[in-house]
Amino acid sequence: MRVEALQPFVAPDVPPKGQAAATVNAGETGAVLEVGGKALPLSRVNPLDELFRQTPDIQLATEDSYLRALTDVHSVDEDVRQWLTFSLADEEYALNIETIDEICKPREVTEVPNAPPFVLGLISLRGKIVPVYDLRSRLQLGAVEATAATRIIVCQTENKIVGLLVDSITQVVRLADDEIEPPPMVLSGLDRDMLDGVGRSQDRMIILLNLNNVITIDRD
Repeated sequence: MRVEALQPFVAPDVPPKGQAAATVNAGETGAVLEVGGKALPLSRVNPLDELFRQTPDIQLATEDSYLRALTDVHSVDEDVRQWLTFSLADEEYALNIETIDEICKPREVTEVPNAPPFVLGLISLRGKIVPVYDLRSRLQLGAVEATAATRIIVCQTENKIVGLLVDSITQVVRLADDEIEPPPMVLSGLDRDMLDGVGRSQDRMIILLNLNNVITIDRD
């Protein structure tokens, strides 16, 4: 980015006591500075206007930026963790980014006989067979209604891999340990086990999920 510099200006000698001070007036060719009866032209280039004129358009976040963030986990302080936040039934949830392999658009699934209602079926992803859960249904929040923003978050923990269908991806946030509170005491049993805690970021409350317990079917 280049901003044209103003021409150097050397102030004239201070006028003797009793003479008029310097004034700025409009001339035929632009603003002029009058000092001691002499008219000195001023540059019409406003450096601030020129700066904004040269600034490129802001680039909005894309799925690629989320994926790049997934690979940046080692740059975070030890007491700070990154979380991928997403929307479910107008609420904001999150998963620890270290458990996420990728984000993809929904695709056709192969149904599995006698599977729980929240298991939508199987997909083939890069040579791997991946079961897909409707995360809304898994958390007893109804079912995900597919839109252009709907995504599958492919997660892996220990020897398990699963895709979680969510309403939409929100962003990646960083939470320090002191910004995470334990699950509320009003929850018990399975509901409480599915939570890692509740995070607070910029006056937002984010529900942090425990992936191991979310994807383990035999807990029901």
